[in-house]
Amino acid sequence: MFSFFKQIRDIFTESHTSYQQIQLSRKAFFQFLGYLSSCVLITLVTQSNYLE
Repeated sequence: MFSFFKQIRDIFTESHTSYQQIQLSRKAFFQFLGYLSSCVLITLVTQSNYLE
C-alpha cells in the first residue's frame, strides 16, 4: 500500500515544477485550515443554541 502512495507522489513530482508544488501545497494547507475553522464555527454556533 505504501508503494502505491510513493508512485502517486512520483507522478505528481514529475508533472509539476518545484514552484508549482509549493503553490499547491500552500493552497491545500489554507483550504484545510478553512475547513477546520468552519467546523469549529459550526460547532460553536450549535452549542450556543443549546445553552440558551
